Amino acid sequence: MRAYLAISVSDRGNVIPGHVRDAARAAIADAVPVPPDRWRTAEWFSPDGGVALLGWSNEPDEPPFPPPLRSAGGRVLGYCGYLAGEDDARVLLEADDPGKASDGLGGCFSGFRADPSGFVALTSVTRACPVYYAEAGGMRFAASRALLAHLPARAAVTGLVRPEPAYDVPALHVIVRHGFFTSDHTPFQGVAAVPNAGTLTAPVGGLLRVAERPLPEQGEMPRGRRDAARLIAPLAEAMTEAVRPFTRHDRPMRLALSGGRDSRLIAAACHAAGVPFFGAVHGLADDPDVRIAERVAGVLGVECQVTLDRREHGAVVVPHPLRRAHGIVRTCEGMNSAYESVNGWAPFDPEPRSSGSGGERLRGGFLTDQRDLTPDGVRRRLQTIFLAQRALLSPESNAAAHKSYEHWCARYADEGIGVLDRLHMYYKTGRWLAGSHTATLMNWAYYHPFLDNRVARAALALPVEWRLGEEPVAMLIKMFAPALHDVPLEGRRWRYERRRPAGVLELPGWWRRATPRAHRTPGFNWRRSYGKDMADLMREEIMSAPAELLELVDKSVLETRLAEVPPRRPHQAWALLTLKTLLSNAWREPAPDLPEITVPVT
Repeated sequence: MRAYLAISVSDRGNVIPGHVRDAARAAIADAVPVPPDRWRTAEWFSPDGGVALLGWSNEPDEPPFPPPLRSAGGRVLGYCGYLAGEDDARVLLEADDPGKASDGLGGCFSGFRADPSGFVALTSVTRACPVYYAEAGGMRFAASRALLAHLPARAAVTGLVRPEPAYDVPALHVIVRHGFFTSDHTPFQGVAAVPNAGTLTAPVGGLLRVAERPLPEQGEMPRGRRDAARLIAPLAEAMTEAVRPFTRHDRPMRLALSGGRDSRLIAAACHAAGVPFFGAVHGLADDPDVRIAERVAGVLGVECQVTLDRREHGAVVVPHPLRRAHGIVRTCEGMNSAYESVNGWAPFDPEPRSSGSGGERLRGGFLTDQRDLTPDGVRRRLQTIFLAQRALLSPESNAAAHKSYEHWCARYADEGIGVLDRLHMYYKTGRWLAGSHTATLMNWAYYHPFLDNRVARAALALPVEWRLGEEPVAMLIKMFAPALHDVPLEGRRWRYERRRPAGVLELPGWWRRATPRAHRTPGFNWRRSYGKDMADLMREEIMSAPAELLELVDKSVLETRLAEVPPRRPHQAWALLTLKTLLSNAWREPAPDLPEITVPVT
């Protein structure tokens, strides 16, 4: 991965103080859990000392990995993630408006560009690679990690090289509800996320501005098959280009393959583009996911590596919850719950990898599992997104959440069901995924074709009602790899063909695509079904949290829920344990040396 911090002074003639420079260099140790000896660092300071861009990389110092910073014409550039085109970095360096120029580029990225006049930071349309910003002490900060912006900003007002974080506790109610942010707030005072397709400009002697660049306008529903083929042509081209970066590597791409739609489309696009890859799947031997993934690989003539899960009996041995929470706060900066499974640091592996992650971008976001599309049904979904767990949260937290709910209800009245697609992109992709994305990028050369800027924009230009029916994805698979058309899906059929076709000639194919009957062995999720010992441990830790965290909730409701065995709402317990680890600053210390826990399988 690569990480960045841009700094500029507000007023001409001022310089970035030495202690802020030192705090900026030190902040990487708190912001990303990569051992210090694994970083390659690069720094640029303007001649007058008023602007800086710092970069860190734990990637190999060899192609196809870029250097942390690239410069030309008095400007310097760094970008997170990857750009699809070999010349795209030059485009961002030379463009008068790098934000506008980035809208035509492929890849999953964010960018930071600086020169003596100030800096610009930008996000792509999905913002899976985020940008965070702050203002303090007559300076502006923008970074790829929230703590990289927050800690130097705190240094600017405290004079300390390693200041204590200042937490925005009222904003954390969204973590208790869902385990991620459904807003542009962060856990840290004064730090916010730049929006999707956002451009932040911080000129010396001028105002800091954050602007949202326009999203594609949605087209009309297709009128017949020829019109449908015309409409998906830009998406097909974008998908083909989105898998070409895999070929920069000297080995085939490892694709996490399943029996579903999304990884199958990646496989089909690689097949059509001639991109070398192999499949990798794990599960039980009789799992439909495993059997269909093997079939998909066989049809395309590629290897499929299968890792079989072992069946668990009696009990499972798992990491201590406090150790788990510590690791996830370190990796996700308190913006994802310890309920989530997030990788810890490991030595960087340059093998190119991908998966179907983010495939909802093509299929309607939150609409993919929204059965009721009536106004009442959509408003209930908006209540779930913004007002979940009202009984647990304090009146103040619920009042803040209600403002967001009303805002999106008003947008629904103007924009229709597409708001559920946008919300998924803004918050599920842009906030939930962004936290765990760090764990992926610091370990592997990972690519996300569905989060590719051009792919996402081409998908947004298609009518959301059509994408919801899943026909565009099915058409792309048939276009890229016709032999996959009749391979059934795991779980359920394509939405657009759930009803039996009227035409006799279409029946044989429809029957061939029938979803196979599942013989899945029920799984055991210890995070949801732990027993009394774990419940007692969780309750003790949560109830000893800093007082300001417990003020977010109704304590009587919390105590009742923490006493439930097994827990009815385990997500909230894990979220509160995460926030306790964050607010107590336990995450700034080494991981606790605690024994593993045995959880009975129930």
